[in-house]
Amino acid sequence: MKTLKNSQFLSLITLSLLLFSGFSTGQAQEKRIIRPGAQTAPSSKPVPAKPGLISPGVLIGDTLFLAGQGSRDPKTGRHPESFEAQVKQSMENLGAVLRAAGLDFSHVVKANVYLTDIKNFSAMNGVYRTYFKSDPPARTTIAVPALPGESQIEITFIASRSSRRVIRPEGLKPIVNAPYSMGVMAGETLYLSGQGSVDPKTGQLVQGPIEAHVKQTMENCGAILKAAGMDFPNVVTANVYLSDMGNFEKMNQIYRSYFKSDPPSRTTVGVSALPGETPVEITFVANRAAKRVIQPEGVKPSANFSQAVQAGGFVYPAGRVGSGEDIGAQVKSAMEGIGTVLKAGGKDFSDVVEAKVYLTDISDYAKMNEVYRSFFKADPPARTCVAVSKLVGTAKVEITLVATAGKSQ
Repeated sequence: MKTLKNSQFLSLITLSLLLFSGFSTGQAQEKRIIRPGAQTAPSSKPVPAKPGLISPGVLIGDTLFLAGQGSRDPKTGRHPESFEAQVKQSMENLGAVLRAAGLDFSHVVKANVYLTDIKNFSAMNGVYRTYFKSDPPARTTIAVPALPGESQIEITFIASRSSRRVIRPEGLKPIVNAPYSMGVMAGETLYLSGQGSVDPKTGQLVQGPIEAHVKQTMENCGAILKAAGMDFPNVVTANVYLSDMGNFEKMNQIYRSYFKSDPPSRTTVGVSALPGETPVEITFVANRAAKRVIQPEGVKPSANFSQAVQAGGFVYPAGRVGSGEDIGAQVKSAMEGIGTVLKAGGKDFSDVVEAKVYLTDISDYAKMNEVYRSFFKADPPARTCVAVSKLVGTAKVEITLVATAGKSQ
């Protein structure tokens, strides 16, 4: 065997260290904007067609975030007449984005459905279920005062190319046999369906004050976590929906008792109604990977939520409300606040892959867009915007984002 020269030996050592470093820290995830009808260039008629404002889909690694789709037909620019036809059109719009990413409905792991009338819940389910032959995704459904473009329904998805496993906790089942799974694992990430305060032992809403409803809701979420081999410390982000925001502080008292330390990031909004007449609905994203809490310097920690949590390749900032007299000032304030959190985690707005915007007045939609779009130089995230009944305090807007952590899951 020939003896290696010093230079050759050092080169091999350097190469080995680089390879080891790459495998141990993970490679940057590829980020790709998905536009239906586009191959290598943007389509002349993307869905939706709002350059610099919304990307129809953002594929990061194996995870696809889809923008909320209403019922407007991209061919005619109009909404179908019947509600059932509107649900179908929303699903077809989403299907176009899935196909453009090389996926289909079987890859969907989480759905959010927004209805302007909770009475349409059953009619929506009748159409929605036809798109899933088996094992539908986890889902959260809420009623809201209004949606952009006068749509009566908006739906948004998260889809994944990772291995997919449905979580079926004993005793828990969907309301009125609605088409959703209680939880879906995609790789190391668990997506939970929104849980209300139905007692699985009786099949009825628990009796008592709001505290009893929040406790039952959290217990239902905990049953799904445990069925997936997880627990509350694995939760990275949460959404809380209240039919009465006057219950905000009482909800907090029970909610925070389930997190001994490092609570997940969180967004809480008031809604028009919830399925089954539950006064609270809560949904989680959990992850088996070690999580890192991001706490900007000078910001006092909260027992109710973390400013942001990083886990499984993504950063989940908490929802941010704005301050100021008008909607423009509040949007700017909210986005700058989130920017501070992203910076503390070594990220910026170019890393954002998904956004949700909640407005107390849908007529502020255009003004919100003017300020919002200024924070994205190119390739904005997939986005959903809905009106809500109430936000914390006098806030007119709350914004929540998801960003890529820049590492493979």
